[in-house]
Amino acid sequence: MPKRRSGKQGKAKKHRFNFQVFIGKQSQNSALAVARLRKVCETEIPGEYDIEIVDLSRNPGLARDHNIVATPAVFRTLPAPVRRSIGDLADKHKVLLALDLFKPKKSKAE
Repeated sequence: MPKRRSGKQGKAKKHRFNFQVFIGKQSQNSALAVARLRKVCETEIPGEYDIEIVDLSRNPGLARDHNIVATPAVFRTLPAPVRRSIGDLADKHKVLLALDLFKPKKSKAE
């Protein structure tokens, strides 16, 4: 499947965060997970991410290669290290923890 990019079209900006969403097939649960990931990204890292959707029903060998036992599975591949989350991403706090997307708190002196 083609990559779906965030941010403005036409800019040659290098995105800081890359995500892969592994789905078992096109389903409501998969679409919901992608929508929730986009919402979290737009809130926490707007315009600084790429999301790639990978349909494991079209390439089942990738599940073995990436040790995926349940879908949808989200991998944050950049920046290193790889971080993972499994499920529909309903709990935003758990998603932020699993994918390490917490922003550093600014001190009052700044």
